[in-house]
Amino acid sequence: MTRATQGREVPSGGVAGGGYPRPANLVTADLTTTDLATTDLATTADDADLEAELAVLVSGAYDRHDGLLERADQLAARASARGRDRYVALAELARADLYNRTRRAPEGARIAQTLLRSTTDNVVAARAHAVISGALWRLGETGESADHAEKAVRLLTDNDPLCLRVDHAIVLATQVHGYRLGGTSVDGFRYAHDLAEKLGDPSLIVANLNNWAWVQYDRGELADAVELVQRMRRVADHTGRQLNASCVDTLARILLESGDAEQATTVILRALDGFAAETESDGIPGCLLTLAEIRRRGGDLDGAISSLTACRDVCAQNKLAEIGARALHELARCYAAVGDYRSAYEHMVSFHGEWTQLRSQQSEVAASVVQAVFDIEEARRRSREYQRLAERDPLTGLWNRRKCEQHLAALLATPVAVRGPVSVAILDLDHFKQINDRFSHSVGDAVLAAMGQVLPETAGPDGLAVRLGGEEFLLILPLDGAAARDHCERVRRGIAAYDWSAVCLDLHVTTSVGVTEIGPDDDYASLLRRADEYLYRAKRLGRDLVVADSGAGGTDR
Repeated sequence: MTRATQGREVPSGGVAGGGYPRPANLVTADLTTTDLATTDLATTADDADLEAELAVLVSGAYDRHDGLLERADQLAARASARGRDRYVALAELARADLYNRTRRAPEGARIAQTLLRSTTDNVVAARAHAVISGALWRLGETGESADHAEKAVRLLTDNDPLCLRVDHAIVLATQVHGYRLGGTSVDGFRYAHDLAEKLGDPSLIVANLNNWAWVQYDRGELADAVELVQRMRRVADHTGRQLNASCVDTLARILLESGDAEQATTVILRALDGFAAETESDGIPGCLLTLAEIRRRGGDLDGAISSLTACRDVCAQNKLAEIGARALHELARCYAAVGDYRSAYEHMVSFHGEWTQLRSQQSEVAASVVQAVFDIEEARRRSREYQRLAERDPLTGLWNRRKCEQHLAALLATPVAVRGPVSVAILDLDHFKQINDRFSHSVGDAVLAAMGQVLPETAGPDGLAVRLGGEEFLLILPLDGAAARDHCERVRRGIAAYDWSAVCLDLHVTTSVGVTEIGPDDDYASLLRRADEYLYRAKRLGRDLVVADSGAGGTDR
């Protein structure tokens, strides 16, 4: 962990200070324009225990890691037995997050990359981006890390597991401060705090307050930092929680800067005596570094050197190259302070050598992670483009029949209490053969192409337009029968009043429309058959007419 992140809990995802995503309307969401489709539209009651166990894994990463890997395996097994692929993947990502925190960031990133490559679930993709963000942060790639943290937020909605929304919120607030020059992450921390309190999880509340306090300390806002660590301690005391080593490090440094070196020493020594869990691999070494600084400032240079030597030993045993290199830098300062300039010089030379080697190694690993994720996202982008082409009518740019069938099938399978009323309307251009015969087939194609612009404009922002084939179109509207009938009447009038002279002089186009609302016993075939019957009734009644369900306004113009 770099000096900029010492004392901070580094979660796995993030949130921006505003512009939070909201769930897409089930009727109007064009999934070909989003990053991914969400396969689980909402957490069912049967998933409540799975989500509760996921929350334990997310929260536990900030408290103690004992038994969490086993619980992740148990969650995966339970979810697999129920066929809940989302929670199987989230359990694997909980494992990857723990790897991130225990010196196995490249391995955690690989797990997340594999799941990101294969998933079509926004929640899984969001968590994968969050884990990749955490891995890159630990490898020193703060810019790339922040990008993934933003993606982790953007893919979640208010309906998704709150524990993930909180965790993702915490880290981006931190990363905005650490990465964006001149930026402020205070709003992000406040948002994360509100979410954590809504969840009611003390561990996540404490983690966010810890990061927030460190950011204010790092900015030189000492009064704010003191107030935040006091809040952090009150939450911990009230809930009977011991602060983890990273939180103790933050607390001790802020106590030191506010002039209470004695209490800073007390809390550090208590943590080093085993009263603080190490939820980040450099938590205890970080405490030893802080203790060394307390002792050096207090004139106890021998004590400072002893603490730094102990820090180096722990780092050597646990392969913590970065914090070990920083301990060398502090040792050089201590030896210089006692007048041992030769030792100070030797330690400074060693520091630069280790630091350069570390940065080179980290850059290589981070570059491989970044390249792998780029390849995944490029493949996904191409796949989305191919999907878009497969689902769009090439002449009009509207959805084709295949995409319409998929979307209507999903709506028909969704309870009306969830999706609300939905109606469909079939539109057929009147006397279209005469347009082809009189003006030419190229003019007919131009009329159809223009409908690709006219229909979305006249249908409004809540309507979806489809080309079923030939001169026949379909609208999917999140409206009941009466409102849909009125809406289609406006569409009919809009087409009749459209200025077709840009396509061809003396051209006039009208349409006949059949409208019906989805009923409780409808399937795809019965729904379109009924709309088609109304369409042909409109044709028989003279065309340029809307015919709807009998309770939806009758057949009058």
